[in-house]
Amino acid sequence: MKLPSVQQVLQNAVRTFLRFPFVLSNTLLGTIAVVILVDHEGPTQATFLFNILLATILGIPLLTGFVLFAEKKKWGRGKALGLQLVGVVLLVAYGYTVPSDLGGAPAIHILRLLIITAALHLFVAFAPYSGRAEINGFWHYNKTLLLRLIITLVYSVVLYAGLALALAALDNLFGMDVPGKRYAELWFIILGLFNTWSFLAGIPENLDQLEKSTDYPKGIKIFAQYILLPLVLVYLAILYAYLAKILISWNWPQGWVSRLILGFATTGIFSFLLLYPVSNRDENIWIKTAARWFYVAMIPLVIMLLLALWRRISEYGITEGRYIAIVLGIWLGGIVLYFILSNTKSIKAIPISLGVFALIISFGPWGAFTISEKSQVNRLQGFLTRNQILVEGSVQKAPAPVPQNDSQQISSILSYLHDIHGYDRIQLWYQESLREDSLGVRLQPKDPALVARMMGIEYINVWYSSGGNDIWLGSDQGGIIDVQGYDRMIRGQHISVEQDKKVFTDQEFIYRVNSGLDTITFTITPSGKSLDSLQIDLHPLINQLLSNYGNLNVNNIPPEKIMLNTENQHLKVKIYFRYIRLIKEDNIIKTMEYGADILYRINKE
Repeated sequence: MKLPSVQQVLQNAVRTFLRFPFVLSNTLLGTIAVVILVDHEGPTQATFLFNILLATILGIPLLTGFVLFAEKKKWGRGKALGLQLVGVVLLVAYGYTVPSDLGGAPAIHILRLLIITAALHLFVAFAPYSGRAEINGFWHYNKTLLLRLIITLVYSVVLYAGLALALAALDNLFGMDVPGKRYAELWFIILGLFNTWSFLAGIPENLDQLEKSTDYPKGIKIFAQYILLPLVLVYLAILYAYLAKILISWNWPQGWVSRLILGFATTGIFSFLLLYPVSNRDENIWIKTAARWFYVAMIPLVIMLLLALWRRISEYGITEGRYIAIVLGIWLGGIVLYFILSNTKSIKAIPISLGVFALIISFGPWGAFTISEKSQVNRLQGFLTRNQILVEGSVQKAPAPVPQNDSQQISSILSYLHDIHGYDRIQLWYQESLREDSLGVRLQPKDPALVARMMGIEYINVWYSSGGNDIWLGSDQGGIIDVQGYDRMIRGQHISVEQDKKVFTDQEFIYRVNSGLDTITFTITPSGKSLDSLQIDLHPLINQLLSNYGNLNVNNIPPEKIMLNTENQHLKVKIYFRYIRLIKEDNIIKTMEYGADILYRINKE
């Protein structure tokens, strides 16, 4: 194969720019914005560079899709440029919706960006082939995009690795001071300019010719037939075994199964899309049969998916993730029925319908963000009203202790609002501002623990581990511990089952931990003689914590709630546990490790 000359490369680059002038100008602007942001290491003040960056991220697929749509429709240059200008106007309008203080803003703006970006990439996938015909051209066009994307990413990674190594050599061999942020700036320059330019250069200029294309890479068939399809069968066996378990035990499906079903559906659909061009050949007649039974097999799984999501929503309300999962379940059900009942069975239906769904749910009162925020605010209002915290539209201190489960749910909702939406929808309940005072630089939402404290409830910061049997009970490291009445403190003690000998000495003070980690013995030994001993049993504390928090993983328990103390005539001891890790095996709770600060006072009189 003859390699292109430097002149040919430059000519191709110029031709690509003339073909995609708005796309590459947009990319250059976005690259400049991100490099400046990295150089300033995330500006502490609001800056329009965030508006530019997010708008240009969307601009790459949007303007690319417009160019390819106009080319396929054989529009003149004036009309095509007019469509590009419409795209620029849309991007400017979107840019105005992005907060200039993006670093202090809720995550809703980034989540919306991701959803719209997904919709626009799907738009690129079908923009030139939005009509009913040219299915073969549509497939070969998307094959070219996929392979080109993989190749350009490989090129970009290799180029970055080589240039980053060159920077490291200048830093280490010649003593040049190369800040770490230069490596990030280099990556964004390569990803923004080189990667985009190279990708666009590989998009076929004669899109009509693709309909006549018959080439089919053997590697694609091997990948789809011998790697993806066996994975589909594995997923199918697992899911149907779980479905049988549900029918036998008559239990609701767990929410986690929805991820497996979506993974199974994605893998299966992608496999048959890759095999589509050869499915009409006589030797591959099995592909159509397998595809038909795949969609039939999806019917009970879609039902199980929707039931699992409905159970989760009925218990904890709607969030963006659950909303998207529900929409995907409905979309998947529609695709299944389409490929079973339709005579056309056009593969274009997959990206077109998915792209439309993604775009619709990204905005409006019907969108994922509005519905999710409203659902969680309504749940919060219910909990607060029930506990007489929200009275006649105003929040007051809880008049009585709030049940632990309600405190946990309120804390979870406050954390969700803080991270995703901010507190604008509940600000009317408070006379005090729910934004931090920061001299007008960044008005971030207050920490959810502070908002919970304004309600008079304990904020419970819960997180979920993948193990399921581990229980982590952690102290609030920012909490104040009471040291009054004690002379000394041994900080940061770590005790675990892996230690061979659990004996710790501090001058005249010794403590020992038994093999089960549930009993600690303290002894004072002046001049090597044992004077007195104290013993602390951890079981009452652990039982109380489990009663309060169940099997949850909590990392902000108030220090006074995860503390033990004891004393006698000669010794006074207090233990503040930083964390306690338990494990549940056959309904038996075992202590695996804990960390603690130990305060003590010796009375020798």
